Amino acid sequence: MNTNERNASMKAVIDRVVFDSEVSERKILIVPIHTIRHTPYNPASRTKEGPALRQVMSVVAKYGLIYPILITSDRDVIDGNRRLAACRALGHKTIECIVSDIDRDEAFSLVNTTAMQIGGKGWLEIGMGNGHLSTKHRQQYDELFNLIGSYGMKLLIDQRLGLNILPLCKSVAALDAKYNLAQIVMVVAARKSTNKVNFVLRAGGDRESKVAAIDAILADA
Repeated sequence: MNTNERNASMKAVIDRVVFDSEVSERKILIVPIHTIRHTPYNPASRTKEGPALRQVMSVVAKYGLIYPILITSDRDVIDGNRRLAACRALGHKTIECIVSDIDRDEAFSLVNTTAMQIGGKGWLEIGMGNGHLSTKHRQQYDELFNLIGSYGMKLLIDQRLGLNILPLCKSVAALDAKYNLAQIVMVVAARKSTNKVNFVLRAGGDRESKVAAIDAILADA
């Protein structure tokens, strides 16, 4: 579909919609793409070259930007880091945006309501960057930080692990395993053994058998 055909198709769509609609005050702005900044704590995996980014690029190349990115008045991205990266990679000079008057960090947290949407390590990166966290995530972040410090938090991020390691390791500690909570978090993170630990916790059997299995995973801590 060429540009003229796309414009004609869009006009037909608009004509079907506007008969009982109003124009929003939050108009879509066409902003110079070089003036927009990626969210500083956006996980690098979201915008790096790879299958996910190429998929977005393919869609944008075929259909254009299907929906705008969300930015602050300072032109920081709230939502749409990958779409922005795709448009940049395709050589676009401008990009369609909606401007929010909510604080960037708060808005980013509100839009990305689960860690899964921004990657398991996403909330850790927000916390390390002094970004806004919900009360629940802030409590978990602070508890983790007090246990393992900056080094441990960076280890979790490098291992692509997130805040959910805390309740998992607390479940291990509750079994009265021979390691304290901080040790458990660090070893599980270093060996990236969350799946193994979770399997043991969910498996049947008595406490003694679970403790033995966990100790085997954490051996030489």
